[in-house]
Amino acid sequence: MSFRFHPKIAAWFVVLLAFTLRLFALWTYGLHLTLGSDDMGYVRSAKQLLETGMLTYHRPDEPTVHIMPGMPLLLAALFFVFGTGDVGLYAAKLVMIAFGTGSVYLIYLLGNDLGRPWAGVTTALGTALFIPLIETDNLTLTEAPFLFGFLLFIRFAIRLGRHRHRADFYKLLAAYLFCLFFRPTIALVPFALLAYFLLIRYPLRLAIKQAAIAAVLVVLALSPWWVRNYMHYGEFIPLTGSSGDPLLLGTYQGYGYRYGPSYKEVVNTIETQHPTMTHYEKEKVKKAIAIERIKTWYRANPKQWWESYTIKKAKTQWEQPFYWIEIFGVSKQEMTAWHQRIIRLAFASALFALFTLKRQRRELLFFLLLIAYFTALNNVFFAYPRYNLPLMPILFLWIGLFLSSIAWRPNRKKAASP
Repeated sequence: MSFRFHPKIAAWFVVLLAFTLRLFALWTYGLHLTLGSDDMGYVRSAKQLLETGMLTYHRPDEPTVHIMPGMPLLLAALFFVFGTGDVGLYAAKLVMIAFGTGSVYLIYLLGNDLGRPWAGVTTALGTALFIPLIETDNLTLTEAPFLFGFLLFIRFAIRLGRHRHRADFYKLLAAYLFCLFFRPTIALVPFALLAYFLLIRYPLRLAIKQAAIAAVLVVLALSPWWVRNYMHYGEFIPLTGSSGDPLLLGTYQGYGYRYGPSYKEVVNTIETQHPTMTHYEKEKVKKAIAIERIKTWYRANPKQWWESYTIKKAKTQWEQPFYWIEIFGVSKQEMTAWHQRIIRLAFASALFALFTLKRQRRELLFFLLLIAYFTALNNVFFAYPRYNLPLMPILFLWIGLFLSSIAWRPNRKKAASP
């Protein structure tokens, strides 16, 4: 009687490994593992929310529209239970670790849903071992909860497309709203979902009905946020008002440095001329300046403009990992080398899988649409490796599908032989 190692058992071992590595990082580095920037900004925002009931970020006396409320609300709930001291911070990091570990299991389930459970195991292993993900799962950033919600969104999108169960539709919508309250960049992802539904020939009448229901529920979910923003700023702010700075920064990437004053000079001028402006008002000024810089740049050299906003910015996003702090003795140079190998193997695997895995081809195209969407969006603003970190499990899934297809072929031939 032979023993077969079931992929689900292997997956649970990988999940345990992921949890152990993240806990080991917490035990080794504790509260000292911090970027000292956005992660602590969310912590301060949550503490201020508890103390005053006001959502702030840059200034404690100024209501913010710089961020979505998901992260401050989550941290504030934890601080309410565990306090705002070290115990509360450890609790917050443990919750981030739970999200990160959950994502490892979700990416396995996604591979299993595609009919390739061992591809799911391989993908989960890559996600579990990828050091930048281990690091961010130990930081109070939006990456961990967003990735968890994003993988739920992808999984329920595929399940809805295949089975068309009403429960999967509402789960998909819940995952979308969850992600939206952490990162507004997911807002237009439904267009990628629409393209996927066209590929699988999703029933038009059902799609229209579900789109109408989704629109109503999204409006209901976001209405309190819209009312709050209007009360503070007297205008309709659908998500955040923080696009000015990344749009301006994006004009200094590629060939953009040569047009106009430096970024620091622009910011210093705004601070000097408008010292009493709110942060949101400064963002609007930065946005106006950025648009003028874009127009000037395009008129001066459209070829360089196109190259910068396509090839150069995409390269900036993907050629480096988001790995600010070295952990486990892995240097930034070593991590960059491994990251670049993963990127090359992942995209080569995707091309191979598109031609060889006919049953999963439409889902593979959906993944490509998601990668293209986030890459193009970040190209418009400020191209930065951090924004692609939640996409890395998709790349690991491409590799897992490629490896499983190689392993599957000899087994299939062997089974077919007399």
